Amino acid sequence: MGGSDQWGNIVAGLDLIRKVEQASAHALTIPLLTKADGSKFGKTAGGSIWLDPEMTSPYAFFQYWLNTDDKDVINFIKVFSFKSHAEILELEKAHDENPGARTAHRELARELTSLVHSPEICERVESAARALFGQGELSELDEATLTAALSELPRTTVKRSEPMPTWVDLLAATGVVDSKSAARRIVKENGAYLNNAKVAAEDFAPSESDFLCGKYAVLRKGKRDLAAVELID
Repeated sequence: MGGSDQWGNIVAGLDLIRKVEQASAHALTIPLLTKADGSKFGKTAGGSIWLDPEMTSPYAFFQYWLNTDDKDVINFIKVFSFKSHAEILELEKAHDENPGARTAHRELARELTSLVHSPEICERVESAARALFGQGELSELDEATLTAALSELPRTTVKRSEPMPTWVDLLAATGVVDSKSAARRIVKENGAYLNNAKVAAEDFAPSESDFLCGKYAVLRKGKRDLAAVELID
């Protein structure tokens, strides 16, 4: 059995069984799951998603489904979810009325992350996502979850033995802004944050105690642009 694109290989296998074993066998193919753009859902199409947490962290797994294309989310719920027909219709209605609320996306991410990794881990990674954007306490995250949450962000490193750069220097070093003058402008416009705390002075520099788990600091520009600073030996 396999995807419908493997029909030729499967038929060749049947022929081999007939010739070598003098026996018969049955073949089953499954229609390929495709996305709205026509590309197939699978590792060869790029953007692999793994069940093994060492290959795809639970946080990245949750974010993968949360970031599903609006055109695909209801179809993915129909394929991957165990929700009832009535529940899916409700999500489809909510999605059509307000796709920006991402209700269907969040339900898809929650159900699959809970199924693959556990409801407890799902709650943990969802809390991490909220905390990154100022809707929870970053200090409450464990190191493994925090590491996974920051792994995809623009980042820079600082050595413990060296003087600590200012917030402006750090943000510019991550590449989130084009220059230090742009970073200074963000501070002036009250859009600068360190670990969700507002940065009010252009010359502000974090101390070692500001690093979460003794290792990470989260920079935020405005509401959504994030970057990470890692303290290294």
